[in-house]
Amino acid sequence: MIRGLYTAATGMIHQRNKLDSIANNLANTNTRGYKKDDVASRSFNDELLLRMSKGENPKALGPINHGVYAERVTTFFQDGALQQTGLITDVALQGEGFFTIIRDGQELYTRDGTFKVNNEGILVTMEGHVVAGEYGPIEVGQEDFEIDSEGYVWQGYNLVNRLQLVNFEDPNALEKVGNNLFANNNPGANPVVEFEGQVFQGYAEQSNVELVDEISDMITVSRSYEANLRILQMLDNVLSKTVNEVGSV
Repeated sequence: MIRGLYTAATGMIHQRNKLDSIANNLANTNTRGYKKDDVASRSFNDELLLRMSKGENPKALGPINHGVYAERVTTFFQDGALQQTGLITDVALQGEGFFTIIRDGQELYTRDGTFKVNNEGILVTMEGHVVAGEYGPIEVGQEDFEIDSEGYVWQGYNLVNRLQLVNFEDPNALEKVGNNLFANNNPGANPVVEFEGQVFQGYAEQSNVELVDEISDMITVSRSYEANLRILQMLDNVLSKTVNEVGSV
């Protein structure tokens, strides 16, 4: 019975984590370049029950497990839809890869190409972080510029810079650090590989969250949570009744 309580409780914890993930996805439905998350679960190691009798070899009764736990949060990096904005500072990527952003001296990565030009004429994010180029900050001044499909930045016939576009051997090893940014905290185990996608100036990549799918998942997970709660309450009542009856004998 105690095992049943624990199994139901771990199920509730896992479903709560999934609901938190779904809520975050829904909150970012309109966030440019956002990539949806999901919580992967795994059951605790099975235990093989043995029936032990005096003078006999143990006989297997079958395996049991002690519920589930959240193994990891998985980010889905599928492309979002491209929306034309007509703004020269809006840049979208198609295919696997990221823009490189410099924040407090650290290289971070994003799919959100909603940029602007600051007062110094440097291309930055909306939060003011420098958009990295292969030859340093991308300085365009207050003049118009063009970005071609390979990420080269031009002003007329003059090559200004090239966007520092990267991909990773294992994108799921990246860690979300807020503001739609990712960090590669273990570069030795997750090396940079060549970006092989395309760049689109004047477009914005939308979130890859599918609203209908998230709402459907939320309903399913909520029902599972409620089912585990009912089981937990039922087992608690049975346990309470058993303890009281034993205590009254």
